[in-house]
Amino acid sequence: MTRALCLDTSVVIQYLVPEQLQIQAEALVLEAVENAVRMVAPAFAWAEIGSVLRKKIRAGLLTDEESKGCFDDFCQLPIEYIDTVEIRARAWEIAHQYQLPTLYDASFLACAESIGANCQFWTADKTLLNQLGQRLSYVRELVE
Repeated sequence: MTRALCLDTSVVIQYLVPEQLQIQAEALVLEAVENAVRMVAPAFAWAEIGSVLRKKIRAGLLTDEESKGCFDDFCQLPIEYIDTVEIRARAWEIAHQYQLPTLYDASFLACAESIGANCQFWTADKTLLNQLGQRLSYVRELVE
């Protein structure tokens, strides 16, 4: 079975922008790229990444040029975007089961689940991890 990764926006942003866990995120992403690990994400992930980068411009944390460079770097990653009726339905179920306020995180989880047991979902989102608890075996936390 080939290993696969589904990287939450919180991990991808850490990879793109100098933040607390950038070294760990960079190691995870570069290992995946170098070893041709399958990377998957929900179809809207590119827009979510772009939105976070745009917020960083408004907050004065990145210039427009820096943010565009980060977005360009993201767009070069070999991510397979997935959108199926089954993922949408499963995202709704996950959001309901874990009392998630939106379908964004649930969609990433459903995307990872759709690949099967060989897919790990990585996140740096402590709020999400607290909501999930230790109940999902495929969830991994990006830590220092």
